[in-house]
Amino acid sequence: MEQLNLTGRTEHGTPDDFATLSVVMIDGDDIFVDNGAIHGKSRLERGVDFRTYTKPEDVPNGRRIQEVWIQLKSFETGRGYYGIVSAEIVVNRDLMVGYKNVGPLVMAMEGAIKGKVQLPHLSSEQKTKLRDFMASFREDLWANTPDEIKAQLA
Repeated sequence: MEQLNLTGRTEHGTPDDFATLSVVMIDGDDIFVDNGAIHGKSRLERGVDFRTYTKPEDVPNGRRIQEVWIQLKSFETGRGYYGIVSAEIVVNRDLMVGYKNVGPLVMAMEGAIKGKVQLPHLSSEQKTKLRDFMASFREDLWANTPDEIKAQLA
């Protein structure tokens, strides 16, 4: 009789990078964490048809919403912010239509995981809002974030 070599896994199969990934949404004056965006299902995306429009400017009365992908990392001083990359979607919640290009969203996620800081879609006001949000959301994370990363949010 042939013996089956079955093995069990004692570890979760998800890469550690994904265990520390979050998304901060900036929608006008509102800023909040919505990790549903990791799967394309933030509260601002749910129920929206993204198939109708192929260009962001075609969405009637579309609101530009920033998705900021944030990766954490353990530094010598403790866990802090590491990668911060923005991407943009356009949504009209009244008509439940919008535009999003999945490619840049995936690239933003990948960039954050790799420790890049790229915020091309954020105005200086939005960068300040994001910085203040990150500093107050978890003061310990902010305290452990390298100064060169903090400087890019100024």
